[in-house]
Amino acid sequence: MTRVTFAAALVLMPAALLAETLTPSLGYTGAPTDHGGQNCSTCHTGLPLNDPSGSLTVTVSNYVPSVQQLIKIVVQNRSGTIFGFQMTIREESNETLSSGTFSIPNPALPEQVVCDNGTQYGSPAPCTGSMPRQFAEHLNAPRAPTGTAYEFDVLWTPPSQEIGRLDVYVSAVAGNGDGTPLGDYVYTSMQTISNVGNCALVGTPFFQTVLNGASFQPGFSSGSMVSIYGSAFETSGYQRIAGAGDYVNGAYPTELGCVSVEVTGPGITQPVPIPIAYASPGQINAQMPQFSGTGPVTLTVVLNPGSGHDIDSAVATLNTLQLFAPAFFVFPSSTSIAAEEAGTGSIVADPSVVAGASPAKPGDIVSLFGTGFGDAGSPVVAAGQIATGQAFLTNPITVTIGSTTLAESDILYAGLSPGSISGLYQFNVRIPAGAPSGEVPVTISIGGFQTQAGATIPIQ
Repeated sequence: MTRVTFAAALVLMPAALLAETLTPSLGYTGAPTDHGGQNCSTCHTGLPLNDPSGSLTVTVSNYVPSVQQLIKIVVQNRSGTIFGFQMTIREESNETLSSGTFSIPNPALPEQVVCDNGTQYGSPAPCTGSMPRQFAEHLNAPRAPTGTAYEFDVLWTPPSQEIGRLDVYVSAVAGNGDGTPLGDYVYTSMQTISNVGNCALVGTPFFQTVLNGASFQPGFSSGSMVSIYGSAFETSGYQRIAGAGDYVNGAYPTELGCVSVEVTGPGITQPVPIPIAYASPGQINAQMPQFSGTGPVTLTVVLNPGSGHDIDSAVATLNTLQLFAPAFFVFPSSTSIAAEEAGTGSIVADPSVVAGASPAKPGDIVSLFGTGFGDAGSPVVAAGQIATGQAFLTNPITVTIGSTTLAESDILYAGLSPGSISGLYQFNVRIPAGAPSGEVPVTISIGGFQTQAGATIPIQ
């Protein structure tokens, strides 16, 4: 049986190699969300990756939205006679998504653009919304005299609007042409590019109101998440969600999608830009800075900040700054608190609210999430920064589930949510043994303020 299988493998190998020479298997550029970041060395084995006897040079520039550029991929090795490559460009904020569109500058070139349709080799471009990953690659791998560098040229058109930093992944092969995957040199490249196009939003932003970012009710505090409402903040139909590709020195950006928000307040006499997590035409989600006490706060929405053609909203004066503004985040279209089983990530909710979720049980330890609970950690984690570990609340809290006020021993953690923006707080609490079944109200009180009425968790 072993001999038959081995013989069959020998028969099939040339066909498989021929297929890869014609058009490579998709997803071997080194992009981390494709096959765990594998590259061409998965198949072409036996020699060191990125061996110094050759090289891969990828010439790509920072992007201007919608402005096409020519990307040059040059691979060479002194023993190479046959060449191949595969490239993809991904959003740093979501590495599963390709960015922009590829095209081939000359149909006579041995290159193609392929869409990830779930099959091994994909399908020809154009790529639709159901096929979010796009690759440029060789077509019928070209040959060249031994030791000659080979250049692949690909046209790339960036997206029409700024979407943060992008990662360019390329894997290339300089093969010896002996018909086997042994003795071929593999090279990889990853470059990060940024937007350099001028922001060009038009119109005047109109400010309407600021609400607590969790309860969507009036009232905010130092460091709390807020939702700013109005109009003409962004181009119609466009929205931006901050992701890892937008972070600046490990913190959320103060400009997102060509929009910023500046505030003054107690202890802040000159306008400062605040961290932004989301921007759309009618809403901006942001985090307030650390104020010293309470008093009036001014707020201005700025389009195209720092571009020389900034457009400011009218300055708004807010009188809703509180010492604390505690509130739970809730799942959309519900009063169900954003919660999960502590340590597992399993969502606590009725399945009709969140598919696949389940209610908590008496005795369970659950994590509840909110904002507006004041200082945490020593020193306090600055607005926009990511909490790298536990940072306990400075002030005491009272937690009530149903009619039961929890003992301190049943509040296992109260502070910033590790790994999240510093405006997000986490509370690990034990569900009382005698808790009733159903949607049970939960409140947290701090400094004379209390979370919104009507927020619940399901218990069964």
